[in-house]
Amino acid sequence: MFDQIIEKTDIIGLHFEKNLSIGNKFYTHVIASSGPGISDFVTHSDAFHYTQYGIHIAQVDRLTFFGDPNQIITGHFVDCREGSPTLHKYVSIDYYPDPTKKLNIDRGIAHTFDGLENVLTRDEPIWYMSVGNSDYNMESDVINVPRELELNEFPEVTINKYPIPREAYEFVLGIQHKNMTELQEYPNRVLVNIDGEKRYVTITPKKGDKEN
Repeated sequence: MFDQIIEKTDIIGLHFEKNLSIGNKFYTHVIASSGPGISDFVTHSDAFHYTQYGIHIAQVDRLTFFGDPNQIITGHFVDCREGSPTLHKYVSIDYYPDPTKKLNIDRGIAHTFDGLENVLTRDEPIWYMSVGNSDYNMESDVINVPRELELNEFPEVTINKYPIPREAYEFVLGIQHKNMTELQEYPNRVLVNIDGEKRYVTITPKKGDKEN
């Protein structure tokens, strides 16, 4: 389910893979990667800026970046996987939009980016499930971490382990699409400590009053 690795990093599961593509110096036609064949496309405005890291428990991100080939993108990554030999290791990568390759970010690796203004991203996610994983929430598979947090304060999370069939993708997508239609802004899911117990709190922006 994974394509050829062409650039590695110091965190296992964080690397660039080769995209299947054809073209010339004027255009590039990018073909879908191996896997379930599901893609998400996200546009970014000229004022876009991330204020937090995101951590997926169930989802592997496979990101292709489309945009000005001279625009520098900087990715920031922290390994948050419980038991990982590189737990809380930080890696920063500078790269450019390039349709011939995609960035693979495994579950449990916190990530955020600078330099995505006017860039289009294609994500071809791969999802995993587990039974009884308290770190996982099917409706919102993102844990948010402030960018200014010290490395040793990043969470340690248990990632989901088992790849799912196509039918499960369709089920989860249905839940996510239903939730998205009700959102004005994306909620933040953060880890807190209450009476010595680890708990997750979802913070949803309050809808503004409708004008008469």
